[in-house]
Amino acid sequence: MPLRAKPSTILTISPLSVALLNIARSTLLGLSITMLLSGCGGSDNSDDNTSSTPSLPSDPNPPTTPDSPEVDTDWQPAGGNATISADVSRPFLQIMPNLPSSALGGVSPGRELFITQWTPANEGRALFDGVGPLFNANACTQCHSAEGRKPVYAADGALSDAILFRLGDQQGLAHPYYGEQMQHQSIDPSIAPEGSVRYAMTATHDDTPAGVQFNFTPTDPNQPLGNTAISGRISPQLVGMGLLDLIPEANIIAAADPDDSNKDGISGRVHWVDEGMQQHVGRFGWKAINASLRTQNANAMSQDMGLTTSVFMDPNCTVNQPICWTAANGGSPEVSDSSLDAVSDFMTALAVPERRTGDLATFNKGANLFAQVGCAGCHTPKQKTGDSSRFPLLSQQTIYPYTDLLLHDMGAGLDDGVKEKNAESYEWRTPPLWGIGIVARDPEARFLHDGRANSLTEAILWHGGEAEAVKTRFKQLSATQKQTLLTFLNGI
Repeated sequence: MPLRAKPSTILTISPLSVALLNIARSTLLGLSITMLLSGCGGSDNSDDNTSSTPSLPSDPNPPTTPDSPEVDTDWQPAGGNATISADVSRPFLQIMPNLPSSALGGVSPGRELFITQWTPANEGRALFDGVGPLFNANACTQCHSAEGRKPVYAADGALSDAILFRLGDQQGLAHPYYGEQMQHQSIDPSIAPEGSVRYAMTATHDDTPAGVQFNFTPTDPNQPLGNTAISGRISPQLVGMGLLDLIPEANIIAAADPDDSNKDGISGRVHWVDEGMQQHVGRFGWKAINASLRTQNANAMSQDMGLTTSVFMDPNCTVNQPICWTAANGGSPEVSDSSLDAVSDFMTALAVPERRTGDLATFNKGANLFAQVGCAGCHTPKQKTGDSSRFPLLSQQTIYPYTDLLLHDMGAGLDDGVKEKNAESYEWRTPPLWGIGIVARDPEARFLHDGRANSLTEAILWHGGEAEAVKTRFKQLSATQKQTLLTFLNGI
């Protein structure tokens, strides 16, 4: 007998097969597929960075002064050796050029693991089974797109699979029944999903742009959210993931300034997380909850698809959900270490689309404004990778991801009420900006963690906390200066 739905609760969101190893190298050429996965501060110690934020000039092409150093505009390839020509029709999930044959053993099967639809256990696909019994997606293509970001919000209040929902409170406690993430699908009609979510847009208020509120209806009316907050997480575009994984921890640590020692108002801090029985620098996820690409992949397999790995051996359910513990599984673990490593190889091989500079003089003016407004205080333009024995091409590369990978207090407007590990509810990892302009070409593109912003300008205007002064300086720009800065953002 079906369960009676509870009245809506509204919350406002401020051993792979040998055959796989023989996949032809040619399948990598022009590769464009969909993949799984799933703030501001510091500097990259480059000569073109300073610890202070200069005041804004009134001239859109200001002279260089000691307080306003000229930005290094001797642009190197955006992703070093992993750079490809920008193809706006399929810009992401491409394989880096000049990939050596020695790397194919992982990259090719990793690709196959990404493009398949996973099935429940015991359905005759031993390599690709075990999904669920509760899950958000059974294929990477449900969440991610080679074109950028999948649409999230439909006109009737419905949501696509390109957004998931984290659950928790400001003390970091997950929901006792649903756990830390809501799963809205199940493998069989006899198994009830956890619930459904619809949305409604909120009106603009003074200088605050329109936002979004989520309406959660539990399948079991006896299991309300109560005091647990629910926070949307849109699927980001996936680009240069292996490069971010190769940035040395020491570089990230050196850029942190948790006590704002330089008095610039920015106090980015490292999110230290436990991984492999040690503490490491978190760098992946909206709140930097995973320290390595491998763990990020395993976490997405667990929470999004209900697949166990050696990293996360337990089902993605709480002890109060017996179906996850009694249902048939696809092995223990369901994703072997060789498969998990293959996925990580594939993601490490992802290329970075080259920047689109157009009129170089205007692009360079925008780069200077980006620094003068203070955006570069968090969205650090340049980073450098360490050494990689698996992918030597990616060793010691200068890259332009526009992130410091640190946590920052982003203010009350972006406080989602959900603490994750040691990241407070108001703290967010600085998201990388490379490729953001390609995403912005889509009229349905959304920005920020829950997609509340429908433009880059709206995303900037939602910034607060450590970025409050940056937002103010942006608002003080002339219309011409704003357009120049946005032209730059659309080109990186």
